[in-house]
Amino acid sequence: MKKYGCFVGKFLPPHIGHLSVIDKALQECEKVLVVLAEAPEKSKAICKQDNFPYFPPSKRLEWLKKHYKNYSNIKFVFFDETPVQPFDMKKWSQEFKRMIKENITAKYGDESYRTLNELYFPECEFVPIDRDKINIHGTDIRRNKNLIKYMVKEGQEDVLNKIKGENENE
Repeated sequence: MKKYGCFVGKFLPPHIGHLSVIDKALQECEKVLVVLAEAPEKSKAICKQDNFPYFPPSKRLEWLKKHYKNYSNIKFVFFDETPVQPFDMKKWSQEFKRMIKENITAKYGDESYRTLNELYFPECEFVPIDRDKINIHGTDIRRNKNLIKYMVKEGQEDVLNKIKGENENE
């Protein structure tokens, strides 16, 4: 069993694909760290472009914490990527290691991140995930409101209420 697994994402919004990775990490690791990493202004612009309500990292992490409330071996943190914009993986990894004090031994990520992870996190086993195993992505949900049903249940009502409120203000 891996000692300490880590999964990083924007969770914009958190959905069943993210949950499948977190669940896998929980099965394979003694402890799991879930890191919501984003530059908020950049994420706000993405949501605006997709006509989807933006929720701050604290709210998205709250939904995930509620979902995993029965697990004592999982921790959630926010990592502000603003200081490393434009994105630079070397600076990102340095800032990540400065902020995250835990001794991460496994990083879960899309295969496209393997080389970067192996270069900047050689102490961590890279555990590839199949983003298409559950073929739903945050972009899909943001662009097609009918797909909100694939979000974490704990956030669906908040999103639907905000969309409803925005539509009433038009």
